[in-house]
Amino acid sequence: MATAPFNNETQLLKAYADDYWSEDNRNSYALWPRLSSNIIGNNTQRSNWFMRDGSFLRLKSLEVGYTLPRTVMQRLHLTNARIYLNALNLFAISSFKLWDVEMGANGLGYPVQRTLNAGILLSL
Repeated sequence: MATAPFNNETQLLKAYADDYWSEDNRNSYALWPRLSSNIIGNNTQRSNWFMRDGSFLRLKSLEVGYTLPRTVMQRLHLTNARIYLNALNLFAISSFKLWDVEMGANGLGYPVQRTLNAGILLSL
């Protein structure tokens, strides 16, 4: 996955604003070589410096449910009673921390949403 500090040259990721090479910060491993709103030729050259490990592991979907025992359902005059919880995009494990790695190069786009649902299913 390749990264860049500006999106349409109007937005700047905080990670780049906080970690770039300058005369005051001579960190040769800074996230961005020389930050500028002007195009700097060396910053636009193809290089593996701008490549990041995009591997990840995501728990995409999880559902846990419990059906009440038949004896309890009979006492409550029910034919079925189930309690459940499900989740989408519960978590992701990745060494890439700038944005959700599944978004690829569209890191400033709308992020992947986490969804949690809980419910009770009753049948008379």
